[in-house]
Amino acid sequence: MDEERTGWTKATPYIVIAAYVVGPLVLIPLGSVALVIAFIFATAAIAGLIDGYTHRFTWSLPFLTGAGFAIAKILYFNDGTFIYAFGCFLLTAAAAGIGAALSPKAPARPEEA
Repeated sequence: MDEERTGWTKATPYIVIAAYVVGPLVLIPLGSVALVIAFIFATAAIAGLIDGYTHRFTWSLPFLTGAGFAIAKILYFNDGTFIYAFGCFLLTAAAAGIGAALSPKAPARPEEA
């Protein structure tokens, strides 16, 4: 049976969307493209690790990070940056998988005979 998000783990998807909407608003005026790109991908990786470790691996967060960046693209970026949404999706999925594998909640591995 699937466990539901409880407590602060419910906030992870909302924090990711908020970070993608507010982060570029703050960082773009600083004039560093590298800083904005680093923020976008660091947010995806950190959110994936945290969500995988504290909750479990799901496909919902990778889709939400891709959607979050798509919202940010509409608000702040040019049309050529749509490819970053795929990068956010893939990075979040990989990080969530790693986080879930490292989690103490991870299923026990069968011992080798």
